[in-house]
Amino acid sequence: MTELNKKYEPNGTKEEVMLGILHNENGYYISNEGTKQKPNFHVWIPDITCAVIDSAYVDITLSVARCNYLAKNKIKARYQPL
Repeated sequence: MTELNKKYEPNGTKEEVMLGILHNENGYYISNEGTKQKPNFHVWIPDITCAVIDSAYVDITLSVARCNYLAKNKIKARYQPL
């Protein structure tokens, strides 16, 4: 595995993985809302009372990159009215 790919590997602990959190970075986290055969990795943004989904990806490395970007830049959840 190259050094670049190691940067985007999930870092969830055993306890977090049991709870469904595959990657965690400063409160921003990733969960698999799909199945093992058809994964759907959601990136969650922490809010005051709950977490809000930012985006979803089929590839775990893309979701880890997005999660790390959000955590590094402290992006807040933005609600868009219907």
